[in-house]
Amino acid sequence: MYKIEEITSYIIECKCLRLHEKEALSYLRDHGFKISAAQYYKLKKEVKESSHERLNLIGSDEFLTQHIERIDTLKTIHNELWANYHLEKVPTKKASILMQIAEIQQYLSSYYDSTQYVMQQAARHKQESKKELT
Repeated sequence: MYKIEEITSYIIECKCLRLHEKEALSYLRDHGFKISAAQYYKLKKEVKESSHERLNLIGSDEFLTQHIERIDTLKTIHNELWANYHLEKVPTKKASILMQIAEIQQYLSSYYDSTQYVMQQAARHKQESKKELT
């Protein structure tokens, strides 16, 4: 028997791909999960019932990770644009790069502004998790 954690993402993919029963069972079999139709429906129901828990996980952990990743990506792009600006010799291309740098700064500013909200949400989630443990 399979652990739900191992097969869950594939069950979700079946749902997202809107696969019918036979297609889903074939898809799962192709990914190393040979299960019956009854098992498939049971797992599909468990996935559906765990939607709230999955949403909380995305809202707390994954959102925070994605938020930081976006900031890091924008900072990297920002640094690369400055490097390209210094290498560029054509004035019009330099001006174009400066405009791109200005645009990136707007995005970065927006992310920094929302960081406080993200931090508050993460702190709230930690407090709720601690309460659940006690």
